[in-house]
Amino acid sequence: MIASLRPEQIETGASVSIEHRITEVDIDAFAALTGDVSPLHMDADFARSRGFRGRVAHGVLLSGFVSRLFGVHLPGRDCLLQSMTMKWAAPACAGDLLRFSATVSQISPAAGAMLAEVNVENVETGQLLAKGKVQAGFTGDVT
Repeated sequence: MIASLRPEQIETGASVSIEHRITEVDIDAFAALTGDVSPLHMDADFARSRGFRGRVAHGVLLSGFVSRLFGVHLPGRDCLLQSMTMKWAAPACAGDLLRFSATVSQISPAAGAMLAEVNVENVETGQLLAKGKVQAGFTGDVT
């Protein structure tokens, strides 16, 4: 179900999280869509030869799950991302269970916009893989 929160219904500190296990199918689909077929993403043996546990998920694939947080959960239906900055601290590999979370740091009902801090964490190791900030606006009548 897609949320449909309006700016006046959201408070600073509101948070949401989702979990997703990254699969080889996810990586393959993203590579097919974008054309990014770097061997780090597509060839487990190559990735291991470079010191990784296996196929490395595209960083922007992870950002897509961050987009899902806003477009489906907080605020949901009327959200339009305005900006996203991410810093990737460590890679996610096929098979990793990840938690994507967002916490509202500012909300302006008058401007119809909100800012949020986002994190991507490996659930099984507790390692923070990425963090960033999102600015989201609201479509439609915000008053």
